Amino acid sequence: MPIFAQKNYNSIINENREIMKKLSWLLSGMIVAAFMLVTSCSKDDSTDTSDQKPSLTLQVGSSYTSANTTVTVKTPLLIGIRAMSNSSSSSKLSELILTRTFNGTTSTYDTVFSSTTYNVDFTLLANSQVGTENFVFTIKDKAGQTNTLTLVITTTAIAGNINTYTMKILGAQNNTTGSSFASSNGTVYVLSDAKANSTLIDWLYYYGASDLATIAAPNDAHAAEIYNSTTSGLQTWTKLNATKFKLITDNVDFDAIGDDSVIVSQTASGVTATRVPTLSASKLIAFVTEGGKKGIMKVESIDGTNAGTMTISVKVQE
Repeated sequence: MPIFAQKNYNSIINENREIMKKLSWLLSGMIVAAFMLVTSCSKDDSTDTSDQKPSLTLQVGSSYTSANTTVTVKTPLLIGIRAMSNSSSSSKLSELILTRTFNGTTSTYDTVFSSTTYNVDFTLLANSQVGTENFVFTIKDKAGQTNTLTLVITTTAIAGNINTYTMKILGAQNNTTGSSFASSNGTVYVLSDAKANSTLIDWLYYYGASDLATIAAPNDAHAAEIYNSTTSGLQTWTKLNATKFKLITDNVDFDAIGDDSVIVSQTASGVTATRVPTLSASKLIAFVTEGGKKGIMKVESIDGTNAGTMTISVKVQE
């Protein structure tokens, strides 16, 4: 082959290589540009609107309820709602919903409007029953975005007044001192008078062979065995009140009880016995009368056996 032909062939090869390099760079650039375009479109077309919720806050201040709290039943509550449309979406607020749920029952307050801000103060009453209530506030905008706040309000009973009877002496079955007690008036009755006032009698005191020092309801079977006189025994009474008792094992300061809050707490459960046997000084007994009055009795002292006495003090709901 002539030398000039060889040179032309090499020249053509080199030119082709340069063309391929240029095409390769051009193709790479197009791929990168396409990728950037797809990425850009993906971002622009995103449906993530989690950052476009309207704002919702509770007003804070000494007169406002702005956190979970415990109050007595029917306590007035001032709750301030402060809402604002999202600055990114600029979608106007359109609806505020308040739901209150207590013991599975829900009530709803709903208001519709159109505004970039919405401020409102709710003057409400805490539930009239003891328990826990959820207050849920939901703000909506015209784009369908929502924001929610929840308050948990726990209600407790209002402390009530009590009657106090101190150092009341009850006689056992063989003592001439009265054995029967009425917590409604603090009176100790001998058996014949107790029979005549049987609707008032909440318990009797006796000292048994195995029960020892015992407080018992008029309807208790053991009490009926002890007080069985043919003329005034329990079997002859027109009314045998079904008082219930519980021996208190918690550390309760009886002398410090000034209202019924501790009494209500101690009688909330377990008050099921018709008698409390083997008592000793300083023991505390929670009780609930047949009429529903709740109280606590303290054994001040015990003297003797079936002819002896028990001294008690009583604090009971009015």
